[in-house]
Amino acid sequence: MKTTIEWHKGVKFIAKTGSGNNICMDGPVDSGGNNNGARPTELLISGVGGCTSFDVITMANAKKIEIEKYFLEVEAYRPEAKLSKITTLHLTYNIKTKNINKESLENIIKLSVKKQCSCCLILNESVEITYKLRMI
Repeated sequence: MKTTIEWHKGVKFIAKTGSGNNICMDGPVDSGGNNNGARPTELLISGVGGCTSFDVITMANAKKIEIEKYFLEVEAYRPEAKLSKITTLHLTYNIKTKNINKESLENIIKLSVKKQCSCCLILNESVEITYKLRMI
């Protein structure tokens, strides 16, 4: 896996991913940017959300749990608003299913966060990751 980061101007960067996609990153105006892209930390927490969501959906499908609606809320906490380390991530999995099996979904989520999701495994080394399931 490889990504190349190209600087454009100010604090705007384009990530060219190994899969051939481009991701724009930019900062706020007060930091020299034009607010024309996501912040790198937003991409980090979005990557975690996408990675664990992929796990949850594919494992639910394998267990024949029919997901009707799904969304994940990722909240990152850090002691200071600017230039400080994220200390906690809280993931709220919002799931609606036809055949409600809350215990199975909770087990799938735990498996993803603790053993399966590459992003969670990396971040678990330095960030507390908490999570909950909300049936909708």
